[in-house]
Amino acid sequence: MVKIRNIIKILKDSDVKISRKEESVEAIQQACIDQLDLSYKPTDIDEIAADGKAALERDYSEGVIESLTLFAELLNYKPAPKAFRLSRHIILGALTPKAGDEVLYGPMVIYSQIHGTLKLIDEQISSFDKPKIELIQQIATGKQKAAVEGPDVFESLKKAVLKNKA
Repeated sequence: MVKIRNIIKILKDSDVKISRKEESVEAIQQACIDQLDLSYKPTDIDEIAADGKAALERDYSEGVIESLTLFAELLNYKPAPKAFRLSRHIILGALTPKAGDEVLYGPMVIYSQIHGTLKLIDEQISSFDKPKIELIQQIATGKQKAAVEGPDVFESLKKAVLKNKA
């Protein structure tokens, strides 16, 4: 025989639920991430750099971006703040907020999606330093030389990752 009290107990989930909606998704996502092995070896970093170099040499934009994204995660690089952005360029670098609205950005990697060029500026530049920001634009367009250019950028990123890990 069906009892109303038992039906209400079954329908009421407060004794078994942990969270609702977005919280549930976040809890599951975090549980999945916790199970991942995110450790890496120097050989893994070598492979990322080699893949990036090969993609750059073959003008395979998606492969270059994938390698840059992996290095950005390992080095905690962030997309360029508004003052440093250039159209049709992917810029990733170390971001250091300062007092007021000032931001120090760099070292930074600049990848031109149009020309397929890759450059590394190995210094921090203030968001208030207009001449240096113009220099970034000149380096991105090829009017000035960068500290490191082409496939050598991946070697520099590899060295930075291995140095941070040590």
